[in-house]
Amino acid sequence: MMGKFLGALLICGAGAWSLGQKWRQGREEERFYADMAASLEQAESSIRFRRLPVPDILREQAQRATCGWIYSQVIQRMKRGIPLQESWTRSVTDVPYKSPKTILQTLEWSGDEDRICLNLRRTAAQLRETLSQLTSQRKQTQKLSLALTASACGLLVILLL
Repeated sequence: MMGKFLGALLICGAGAWSLGQKWRQGREEERFYADMAASLEQAESSIRFRRLPVPDILREQAQRATCGWIYSQVIQRMKRGIPLQESWTRSVTDVPYKSPKTILQTLEWSGDEDRICLNLRRTAAQLRETLSQLTSQRKQTQKLSLALTASACGLLVILLL
């Protein structure tokens, strides 16, 4: 009897662990979206109001916790002589999430101040819109995942006992 109880406990624990992992990954993705959008908005305001050159903005944004690694890669590639746009495109291919990767690849860093600012603003708005959709979808998915996991664990426990 004790073995069955431990087996049931392990099944429930494994279900809770896998559900927690799925939710953690979702929160990480949401954090990435939010931080990247904020980063682009800050870069746009640095160009428009502080009149900083793009390399200085890249160095500033490289300090960000969630998405700073992208800017660091861009800086490293530029130091090797790769143009800014190509450095950016190559760096965002390493983004682990499909949707922001696609959005970020469309960002153009060329043109005058107004064009670059407009591009940054549009890309940040696209990220924010996608984040909003992702958040509402994730809430629905979490409810469904919780119900399915609890049901599956319950059925397995019944079978064991």
